[in-house]
Formats: sequence, C-alpha cells, structure tokens
Amino acid sequence: MFFDPRQRCIWLYRDPVDMRKGHNSLSYLVTHVVLRDLMSGDIFLFVSKDRKSLKAIVWDGSGLCLFHKRLNRGRVMSFLHLSKENEITAQDFTLIIGGAKVTLNISLKSN
Repeated sequence: MFFDPRQRCIWLYRDPVDMRKGHNSLSYLVTHVVLRDLMSGDIFLFVSKDRKSLKAIVWDGSGLCLFHKRLNRGRVMSFLHLSKENEITAQDFTLIIGGAKVTLNISLKSN
C-alpha cells in the first residue's frame, strides 16, 4: 500500500456509495456529509451498494489519492446498522478491504 493505515485515522462511511463517484464527489461527501477535513491525512472508506467494491480517499500531503478495490469473490459485510460515519482501526480496515467479516466495536445507529 502507498500509505500506512496504522498511522492515520480511518473513517468508514455507512451508506452505500455509487462507485462511479470520483475525487470530486467523494470529497464532497467527506467535507459536507461526514463533516471532516479532507486534507487531514485521514483515510475515508466507502462501500458500493452491491458490497463488491470499495473506494478509499486520502490526502497524502501532495495530492488526493483514490483507491478502488473490486472483490473477485464474495462481498464486504453490510454497515447499515452503524452510525453515519465510524472510526475504525487499521486492522479492521485491512480485514474489510480483504473481504473479511469483522466485528466492529463502534456505536450503533440511533433511530
């Protein structure tokens, strides 16, 4: 990986995202929906509706990087039961982008 997720905050966006979104649209979600500073160096992780694709966007100090992963088999677990955005660990990030099912110790959605 081009960046070390262990040295950054990682934010998981709960709602499914259209994977046609690029730098500008995902940047808008980070700054206007998640309400975080895009240039903080934090990693922002988004999952597609079919849960077969993920995108991560991160500022690396000199530019905005967008990483897209499409799983060959299986699906990423659903995160709809979580609150809108959630900070996750580097270990959870690695497991999620690998397609593993993880138990996240974060707050549940309030209805």
